[in-house]
Amino acid sequence: MKTKIFVFSSSGLDYISHVPQITVIPDVITSMYNEDYYEGNELTPLQHYERLRNDKYYNPTISTVDSDYINELIDTALANSYDRFIFFINDNDIVNYSPCVSKISEERRELDITILRINALSYPLAHLVIEVEKKLRANENLDEIISFVNSYRNSFKIYFYAPKENVLPSVKRIDFDDDVIASSTYGRVFLYDGNLIELKKDIKESNLEMLLNNYVNDVKDSKVIPFLLYTNKYSLYNEVLERKLLSIYPRIKSIKSFQVPIMLGSKVGNNAIGIGFVKKINE
Repeated sequence: MKTKIFVFSSSGLDYISHVPQITVIPDVITSMYNEDYYEGNELTPLQHYERLRNDKYYNPTISTVDSDYINELIDTALANSYDRFIFFINDNDIVNYSPCVSKISEERRELDITILRINALSYPLAHLVIEVEKKLRANENLDEIISFVNSYRNSFKIYFYAPKENVLPSVKRIDFDDDVIASSTYGRVFLYDGNLIELKKDIKESNLEMLLNNYVNDVKDSKVIPFLLYTNKYSLYNEVLERKLLSIYPRIKSIKSFQVPIMLGSKVGNNAIGIGFVKKINE
């Protein structure tokens, strides 16, 4: 069978190389000026975050596309000889794509449509979708794919640091050496492991130190793929946290680095920076 995989732009897959068998469905960003943009081909996260910094009236809302848009994508795929469809949708309260996709599945019962729900957004979801596509080329057994997706749950974490200050190159103070980073005690720390929670500060350490200590403890004795996520590519924290990741993984020459997709970025803050990992799954 020829399988088309659909995933939403909250996966961040638009900004990672992927094969044509995977199609990204854009989220819709609506500004206070009643401008509508599709994430990816009409508005990138870089453009979105820059506008947030420079236009106080931008104040956008983010929503899913309507079912007509997705049906057009399905019809295009059918015209290109695809005969099986897999939708990856997030299954937590950050964003709910399920009603729209479930409606399409119900209305088009003649099609072979599988909905895979997974508690992942951003790079962890993009990584999963790419791995699933590879597996489909080698083995079309859908039950084995579903089992692999289920094994992926709870295999990743992202720690986000959202500084209080606007983190441009003029940021006042960041001190670090090979092992220690000391920085502003302002800002907030979020953990995303399928659900998004704010981590409160231990009085003995800064928010950033807490983030790094938790991250190091999580990856200890684990085989993982590390990555960095940013909303502001000019932030000095990008360099700081990249150096920290390289010190944790001395055999890695460079760290995967991607933009935070807009849906998740709206939750963690305009200047947030994240470090994360995906555990390598033993099969």
